[in-house]
Amino acid sequence: MENYQKGETVDKDIDHNLPFSKCGADLTSNVLLITVRGGSKIQTLLDVALQGMNDPSRNHRHVVFFGEGPAIGKTISCVEILKRRIKHLHQINKVSFHEIDEIWNPKLEGLKPLKVARKVPMIHVLLSKDPLNQSEPGYQQ
Repeated sequence: MENYQKGETVDKDIDHNLPFSKCGADLTSNVLLITVRGGSKIQTLLDVALQGMNDPSRNHRHVVFFGEGPAIGKTISCVEILKRRIKHLHQINKVSFHEIDEIWNPKLEGLKPLKVARKVPMIHVLLSKDPLNQSEPGYQQ
């Protein structure tokens, strides 16, 4: 790869409601989406989730935690801590891949540009105060 330099990165959009389309919950309203990154502080993420779920003025019935790549472990930690702080939550986990296309441009004449597709693992975890479809794969109570 020393004869190439990284060019454009094409990131495909992620629909955060798509993994839970058959779970039995209405995710068009009262959903709090929390994106977990490698540098995110767990306490900050939990504060946002707790305020959203416990504050009557916000009244979020569902929270979706999303993390990809190295942030998957932190995402799971946040979910488990939140389940201990708020009892009787229903959970559905969905694991998939996020495809990222990278274009590498040649430094030397005669070489063709390369297109490299990377698949990064990602996880969506839906926590709900309302009962969910128990036959859905990835369901936990």
